[in-house]
Amino acid sequence: MCRTICFLLVALGLTCGEVGAQIRSGETWYDARGKVLNAHGGNLLFYDGVYYWYGEHKIEGLSEATHADGGVHCYASNDLVTWYDQGMMLPLNRPEDEDLTHECNSDRPKVVYNERTRCFVLFFKLYLRGMGSDVGYVGVATSRSPVGPFRYSHKFLGGNSANGTGDFAMFKDTDGVLYHIAVQKPSKRLVYCPMTDDYLMPAGEYRFCEGVARATEAPAVIRHEGRYYLLGSGSTGWAPNAARSYTSTSLAGPWQDLGNPLKGRNPHNGLGPELSFGGQSHFIFGLPGEAGRYVAMFDINKPEHPYESLYIWLPMRFESGRFEIAWQDEWNIDMFDKK
Repeated sequence: MCRTICFLLVALGLTCGEVGAQIRSGETWYDARGKVLNAHGGNLLFYDGVYYWYGEHKIEGLSEATHADGGVHCYASNDLVTWYDQGMMLPLNRPEDEDLTHECNSDRPKVVYNERTRCFVLFFKLYLRGMGSDVGYVGVATSRSPVGPFRYSHKFLGGNSANGTGDFAMFKDTDGVLYHIAVQKPSKRLVYCPMTDDYLMPAGEYRFCEGVARATEAPAVIRHEGRYYLLGSGSTGWAPNAARSYTSTSLAGPWQDLGNPLKGRNPHNGLGPELSFGGQSHFIFGLPGEAGRYVAMFDINKPEHPYESLYIWLPMRFESGRFEIAWQDEWNIDMFDKK
């Protein structure tokens, strides 16, 4: 196994990370070649000893109003600090009569591995070119490799609604069933549905997540010690707002409101829990190994200059059926081993 991992690291251009290297949220992050990291609103996937980070590629010099989405970018790491560019997984460069053309909006990509089909499945929020944001599709692409190429397959309207869905999470439960958890349009209620065994389409009717407040955006869901936990935000466009958190023994609910789980203050902009350190949640990543090691991921959005948007990654702490996400100026994964 070690030999396989070492081979993969070399093939991906990875070397041993700097001893004691730290994650520093709210600062500009650079890849191993000194280029600005460009992977927004995405997720992390741990596969065969390597961390893969997928996110929105923003085109430098463009704003959200002038269609800065360039596709999905991927980086690889062995320590969550030093990242090696793996290139574009799915560029938005198709002809104007196709779905993935420039000036479509492609947000919040999530990649999940299907052990049964041995396929990596990429999901992303898709608003078609020239159609605005009233109708939200989920785009689907697949690959046999975590570093692509991903081939666009199809899109679907989720949520039992002709308008589809907005922000979403792809949550893989402990039994391997994948769920699409999304904001239904136009009701703004959170809904969920299992996906088919191949993960390519919803498997039935969507159900409401009872107890979750309307207009809860940016959902991220995990399961810890038999309970489901949800992290989300309010709905204020690109502007930050207070985080929300919930817990339940079922995806259907009832979900118990746990309030704002954030603590502390971002020293770079002076913002605290009332504005989520200036960011918005988009994923919770479970580290391999011992249970209970989770990292909450946020983006500090800069809609006028999205290429310059920043990242917040912070560890989660669980106690008495609740979780806390406290600001830390710097940390690394070794802290989880400290009592």
